Amino acid sequence: MNITNKFFLEDHNEFLKEIETYTQNNLAPVAKQYDESGEFPTELLPFFFEHHSFNFLISDSKENLAVFLEMIRIVSTKFASLASILLTQGLYAVSPFYSFGTEKQKDSYLKDLINGNKLGGFAMTEDHSGSDLSYLETTAWETENGWTINGSKKYVSNAAKADLFLVVAKAKKLNGETGIGIFIVKRSNEGLNISDTMDKMGIKSLPVSSINLDKAIVPKNALLGETLNGEEQVEQIMNLMKLAVSMQAIGISQGSFEKGLHYLSLVRKFGNRLIDNQITQQTMADMNTNIHSAEAFTRYIILDDPQDTVEVAMAKILTANTAIETTETMIQLTGGYGYMKDSEIERYVRDAKITSIYGGSSDSQRKIVAQPWLKK
Repeated sequence: MNITNKFFLEDHNEFLKEIETYTQNNLAPVAKQYDESGEFPTELLPFFFEHHSFNFLISDSKENLAVFLEMIRIVSTKFASLASILLTQGLYAVSPFYSFGTEKQKDSYLKDLINGNKLGGFAMTEDHSGSDLSYLETTAWETENGWTINGSKKYVSNAAKADLFLVVAKAKKLNGETGIGIFIVKRSNEGLNISDTMDKMGIKSLPVSSINLDKAIVPKNALLGETLNGEEQVEQIMNLMKLAVSMQAIGISQGSFEKGLHYLSLVRKFGNRLIDNQITQQTMADMNTNIHSAEAFTRYIILDDPQDTVEVAMAKILTANTAIETTETMIQLTGGYGYMKDSEIERYVRDAKITSIYGGSSDSQRKIVAQPWLKK
């Protein structure tokens, strides 16, 4: 069943077919190489900018959001690291500027982020607070000349390549007003230091680093939207990010399933194919059912209410669990072959793990799901 055709306007089918073709012909053959080297796939990005992929995010249309997230799913079936780079640019840079930036901020940054002249990063997570804003330690205080920011951020995606960062901080204005703000900090900003890229188990081509801000001074107009409305802004940003990671998890599940099924269907010199085993068929049927169920639920949320925080958290839990269970089961079914790097199935296992962490851990999502019950 082609779920895509049920949910997307015909106007977008040509774009999605081009993404599928590029993924199959250009990404699948090199994904293993990039996984082994950890190299940033610079030469693969222009295709997505030239095809105006990020234009879908400068719109309030849920259908356009769905098209962008479908692209993330497709790319993730073959090269999840590249999908992470794309979703970071889209949901942590382009979308926040479009949704919350002033007209001047949009004029200054949005065009360059959409066409790939600049890459962005989102700096929220901290050592002790994680992504819990109530324990945020990074501070920004307003002065006559601008804002001074102090603090450290962990696990900033695209940091090694980013031209600017959106930094979440507790802020205090000259008039005494306090709140949480998101600040635009350029890479060239004095007082900003970026650590070496971290070595990760999976999603290896996505560069992740810590950043430190030591009395970094930014102008007054560096406050996104020129308002201390950071809690609401962060919630909306994170909901879209979680949906993107959910679609990534579905893509990883589908890619792993396809790889495993191909191997299980091979004719063997002695005996039946592995797929001819009834227990294997039952296991694969259950997995395929779980993948389709997770996909249908996630698509429903995207087109119904992508800002329903509880349902978004549920989608992320469900899809991350599905990705991890699918990839690990594929290792078991394919035995020694799946464990070998040449099979690429083990790469899917490593990449699947990040979906339960990126955009908020599964435990933090369970807390969000349970929160309404505590208010009764």
